[in-house]
Amino acid sequence: MSLFFYYFCFMKITFPAVMGILNLTPDSFYAGSRVPGPAEAFRRIEQMVRQGADVVDIGACSTRPGAVRVPESEEWKRLEPVLKELTERFPDTVFSIDTFRPGIVEKTFSLIGPFWVNDIMAGSADTGMVPLIASLQLPWIAMHQEPYEGTEGIARFFLKIAETAAKWGIQHVFLDPGFGFNKNTEQDFQVLEALPSLVPADSTGKPVFPLLVGISRKRMTYLPLNTTPEHALVATSALHLHLLHKGVSVLRVHDVEPARQIISLYKKMSIFVN
Repeated sequence: MSLFFYYFCFMKITFPAVMGILNLTPDSFYAGSRVPGPAEAFRRIEQMVRQGADVVDIGACSTRPGAVRVPESEEWKRLEPVLKELTERFPDTVFSIDTFRPGIVEKTFSLIGPFWVNDIMAGSADTGMVPLIASLQLPWIAMHQEPYEGTEGIARFFLKIAETAAKWGIQHVFLDPGFGFNKNTEQDFQVLEALPSLVPADSTGKPVFPLLVGISRKRMTYLPLNTTPEHALVATSALHLHLLHKGVSVLRVHDVEPARQIISLYKKMSIFVN
């Protein structure tokens, strides 16, 4: 891995970090994350960076549970016009691409160079994904969305991901428990309370990979309160603070500024806890 790549993707970022969500889709579950085209996308990225986003995650195929997944050609049609100007407009910003398709990864790399691969299928959608990520030396976000078999099932899944990464030489992996994917609200809270014990540890007891979590405005933030995603910011922020105390390294969020504020307060609190 080149020193430039390592610097660009990691040394620029202080953890805990904020990943802002940008959806080039008409059907993502939270309307506030959707943008209709490049002009609005660039405006939203600029806003998120100004508010303190460390990484901006761009998706062009809705992956919410129950969504109809568009073909790869449509995903690329939405993504390509934004990517063409991305590095010129935002040369100092780290980007993540939310896709489970190696074809999208390959074409994106040819346009913008290194980025994080946010793979909700953790390589299971296409056998070419993991080898491609390894060959391009890209960071890999591997999410759990297998049928829920208790928190022990997620622990086994994370161990399998660690073994796969070691086999292919993927050095930088983030583990995502997949809140809301094949899990109901009660199960989401079971997973939340089990963190960070689900992550495999090395011989010293240190987790082998960091956690990246996306609970922003999801069902677990609003269903218990009988409200909607549009009114779930306070609940999201409360759970974000809890996740930070659980050792989560990256918060994937719709609302960058509140998440950045939560991290700032968490750091103040940690002075006394530590």
